[in-house]
Amino acid sequence: MTQLPTEALSWRGSPLLRGIARIAGLIWRWNDDYIGQRPARGRLTAHFGLIVTLAFWVLLGAFGLDSLSSLVDAADRTFLKGMAQDVDAASDAGVIVEHPYSRVSSYAQIGRQAQAHTAIPQRPRLGVETYTVQLGDTPEKIAEHFGLQPTTLLWSNPEMEKAPDLLNIGQVLTILPLDGVYHTVAVSDTLESLAEVYKVEVEEIISCPFNDIPADQELAVGSQIIVPGGTKPYETRNVTLYTSSAPVSVQALGLFHRPAPGVITQGYWYGHRAIDIGAPLGTVIRAADSGYVSFAGWTDVGYGYLLVINHNNGYETYYAHLSWYFVQEGDIVTPGQEIGRMGSTGNSTGPHLHFEIRYNGYPMNPNHYLP
Repeated sequence: MTQLPTEALSWRGSPLLRGIARIAGLIWRWNDDYIGQRPARGRLTAHFGLIVTLAFWVLLGAFGLDSLSSLVDAADRTFLKGMAQDVDAASDAGVIVEHPYSRVSSYAQIGRQAQAHTAIPQRPRLGVETYTVQLGDTPEKIAEHFGLQPTTLLWSNPEMEKAPDLLNIGQVLTILPLDGVYHTVAVSDTLESLAEVYKVEVEEIISCPFNDIPADQELAVGSQIIVPGGTKPYETRNVTLYTSSAPVSVQALGLFHRPAPGVITQGYWYGHRAIDIGAPLGTVIRAADSGYVSFAGWTDVGYGYLLVINHNNGYETYYAHLSWYFVQEGDIVTPGQEIGRMGSTGNSTGPHLHFEIRYNGYPMNPNHYLP
């Protein structure tokens, strides 16, 4: 058995070695006690943080805030000067330099896009305006654009009132600042008579800020008056129909079918007792039900080329703005039979079929009859 030298044994029993071993044992036991060491570590951390904070404030007091700010400014100027020199050197060498702000934005995952358009709130109109009809316009679209009812357009434009649903491209319309009737004063017109005709109170006409009513309330012939909230009765457009006796062999099914494919460009409303079906020029038009042709030809009331089919049961269907038609007055047609082609004749802003269903001469809502 090998024995240690005498020097090693004397060192082994020295007080220093025993002290080091004792400290190591204490550290090992303290680290092994996770629960017991938490309070001690917390106190040490708090004391250390307090010491660092105090040292920081001591340094600030020693150097002064102004001196510290001067040091920061000097560091910033040195950094920017060095960056500028690097940019100039890169530019001289023909290298494209990417600026820091653009680089940061390019690396960002989500960037806020600039909004080129500013939403401007709709302001009240200060008087009567005009509008020029464009391709694809309808009374409903124009009225919605100006915040009005479609009937206000009719009752402000006499030429449009004659053909309520029809417009000409380039036609200039009068646009009122509010809903109502635009009346041109005739001989013997008075505020009382206008109020009675348009179903309003006299005070409503007088208090309208857009009217220039004389102090004596005598209306000048030819002047124009806005009647706020005024209404007019609906007048049905009629054409001269087939006058011969109806064919006795006609037996309608009593069910209407859609006369053409396409989209509804204008629906049924007070001044438009029909639906407009938009589709390409020349689209096939078919009879909605059995009947006989009671009118085929050109009209002077805005329909353009028009076909009218009498279904011999009180109902009639109107097919307007045709580019061509293949039947004549007195012809018997069957459901789905091709009778014409879609067009834009008459007062029209684009190819479409103006389709009406009338019962005993009165226009009904086609949406209640079509599948």
